Amino acid sequence: MFGLGKSKGLVGLDIGSYSIKAIELKSKAKEGEGSFEVEKIALEFLPHDAIVEGTIMDSDAVVETIKMIFDENKISNKNVNIAVSGSSVIIKKISLPSMETEELAESIIWEARHNIPYPYEETSVDYAILRPSSGSEKKALDILLVAAKKEKITNYSNVVQQARKNLEAIEVDAFALQNAMEINYPELFRDKTTALINLGAHTTNIIITDRETPQLFRDLSIGGYFFTENIRKDLGISSDEAEKVLKGIPVKDMPAEQTQAVIDTNTSNLLEEVEKTFSFYESGEGTEKKIDKILLSGGLSKLKDLPKSFEQKFNTDTELFNPFRNIYYNEKKLDSVYLRDMASLFGVATGLATRRLEE
Repeated sequence: MFGLGKSKGLVGLDIGSYSIKAIELKSKAKEGEGSFEVEKIALEFLPHDAIVEGTIMDSDAVVETIKMIFDENKISNKNVNIAVSGSSVIIKKISLPSMETEELAESIIWEARHNIPYPYEETSVDYAILRPSSGSEKKALDILLVAAKKEKITNYSNVVQQARKNLEAIEVDAFALQNAMEINYPELFRDKTTALINLGAHTTNIIITDRETPQLFRDLSIGGYFFTENIRKDLGISSDEAEKVLKGIPVKDMPAEQTQAVIDTNTSNLLEEVEKTFSFYESGEGTEKKIDKILLSGGLSKLKDLPKSFEQKFNTDTELFNPFRNIYYNEKKLDSVYLRDMASLFGVATGLATRRLEE
């Protein structure tokens, strides 16, 4: 249900609060390894408040935007994967003793009932057994428990079906991002403890992996919209002007020092929220842990000097996540400048499109 398996021949369709992104990839043989090439890529902005904090408020607008992306960009493949995130989605890592499959299924249902803050009957639940870390002698099973409210799944499924696309799977944003990181940064995924932070319009996804094993997933209710609203209120300007300020575009006679001070305050608030997640991870399970690398994705990651702010706050090497780092694209068919400039927005969509059937 939530993309803990694999699939192929898909368009990654990222339905965000601010825009909808679509990417179609094709397999490209390369020296015996599987790799990908960008076939089609597209982005369309949504009308204001069509989706608010992950809830679809104007389904007609979302449906029409999906149709527009496929029609105007000549994407003929109708098979899509989508993703959900936010407060309606719960991802929790649990440990259980080794047991038979039937017993395990019963235990996971019990754990789900006691770990999900919603009535069990109102949620869809899935799980995956995590492979142990290299050299680990731990005999207990580490399990990734995933649950999402059925109402949210239905809302997102409906807009895809109304747009006459074939919904293959619903994933979680965090899993899609992990897929994209594994393909594009295999050396980090394999050998380091990495935090991938996707800064969206309403939600920030944090994924921490340690040497190929997912350790923590968390969604924060903070993003670009949080910044623009605070800028609008603090400077007494319109929402459009606040967005310009966030992008570094001068507004009216507003002194640069004043606008920067507001941005700095909001950046500090963001860093404090991220720090809570890092502290929770690093102090867990009674063992000392340290994050080796931070990767920033999402629209807000383009904020001037944000990687530098993360480096200074956490004393950790930080860079912008490139979901096309190991993915080929033909510059004769696609605008390489567009791909570079828009790369930060396509982390989730790329992860959705790279999933394939297990051999």
